[in-house]
Amino acid sequence: MTQRTRGTVCALVIGIALVAALPRPARASWYEDAAGYEYALRRQRSDHVPVLVYFRTDWCPHCRVLDGLLDMPEVRSRLSDYLKVRINPEHGAAERRLFEKEYGSRGYPALFLRADGRGAARLSPAGPPARFLAQFGR
Repeated sequence: MTQRTRGTVCALVIGIALVAALPRPARASWYEDAAGYEYALRRQRSDHVPVLVYFRTDWCPHCRVLDGLLDMPEVRSRLSDYLKVRINPEHGAAERRLFEKEYGSRGYPALFLRADGRGAARLSPAGPPARFLAQFGR
C-alpha cells in the first residue's frame, strides 16, 4: 500500500468514525407530512415507541391553540420520547389520503396516538396540560 493510499484509507476511517459518533435526530422534533409519517412508522417498528400523529392546517385557529399546548414545557417534556408527525392535508394527495381514508378524519385539529403493534386511538386536543397529558397514561 502506498503512502497516499494509506492516507486516504486513514481519512476515510476517521470520517466514518466521526459520522457514527453524531447523535441521532432528537425525538423531540416533528416529522412533516406523508414522507415524515412513513419515516416515523419505520422508526416505530425498529425503536418500539409510540407515534403521535397530528393533522393540522395553517389557517385553523383551533390548530394554533393546540400548537401552543404542544409547545408548553410540561407537554414537550412528557412527549419527548414519542415520535411526532405533523401532517397538513392541504399539502398533497398523500397527506389528504392519510387524513380522510386512513384516519377517517374530517375536521381540524385531529390528533391520534399509534401505539406499537396496535391501531390508532383518537385523542382530545383539549387542555389544560394535565388534562391533555392524562390521555397518555402513566
